[in-house]
Amino acid sequence: MKTIIISHESDVDGIFSASIAQMRYPQGKTFFTSYGKDNILKISEILYNEVVSSQECGQVIISDLGLNDDMIDLFEDIFTFLKSNLWSIIWLDHHPWSEKAKESAIEKGSVQLVLDKTENVCSSELMYEKFLKGNAIAEELSKIAHTTDFFTKDQEIPPLPELIVFYKTFTDFYSRIVKLTNKISRGTLWDTEMQKDYNQYIKLREQAKVETFNKIKLFDTCNHLKVSLVPTSPYLQISLFSEEVFKKTNSDIAFFINKEGKVSIRRNNDVIHCSHIAKQLLEGGGHRFAAGGRLKSNPEDIDKVIEELKIAISNALK
Repeated sequence: MKTIIISHESDVDGIFSASIAQMRYPQGKTFFTSYGKDNILKISEILYNEVVSSQECGQVIISDLGLNDDMIDLFEDIFTFLKSNLWSIIWLDHHPWSEKAKESAIEKGSVQLVLDKTENVCSSELMYEKFLKGNAIAEELSKIAHTTDFFTKDQEIPPLPELIVFYKTFTDFYSRIVKLTNKISRGTLWDTEMQKDYNQYIKLREQAKVETFNKIKLFDTCNHLKVSLVPTSPYLQISLFSEEVFKKTNSDIAFFINKEGKVSIRRNNDVIHCSHIAKQLLEGGGHRFAAGGRLKSNPEDIDKVIEELKIAISNALK
């Protein structure tokens, strides 16, 4: 049976969950994407071309991507197309879904949902339980993904999160992470090629840290929360860098914003869920430890950005 695997492009959990799926379906084709209308439209086009050219039924496995309410209409078109061509869909995810999103997936596409309601399990763990329970390599991959996704620091792992960030700066990013996924599916977590790439990355990362620390802005909210506004760099892995930001600023929440207005949210305590803030932004999604979205404001207008984020935090705490 033809299999297409679609997973989140930005982190270890997305890549490892795809690797586990690839272990189960080695004949499958793997594609990576992220949130946002443009990304979903690209995936829609890929699926259309794959299904039409195959002239046979198959399955689509989606992992580590949430179905946000503002993307339901786009996905309903995908669901309808796949269903009409006798393709099944299995969607595994650990992000919070609204009831509206769940109903849409089930009713419009007969999607088999494998969702975590505890917010204590990552997508790689769901993939392991669903497809390769008992496989030693898959189990270890799921444990590593859990460590990186929930920042548990319960084991030392290779610097894969930063390597993924580095690869995103290349024009051939997708071919690089597909190659990385293939290696990981064979149990290879690090090799000389990765080390060579990582040595190049370290120099760029350290320069980016210095430049970014000089541009951080701090503000307080009416809820007495201290917030860091951080202009991010493509050479910084947000979750790891956030630890340095929190240590330096002693802030409760950090917003990492790029030039296009994309926002990554991290927290320094359990006063608030990152996903609750993200829901106040455009294309917002994530979980309690890490989330993201897009600004409505012009990212260059710092005063308006700060006001928008203050409102998002206030609404998230209601």
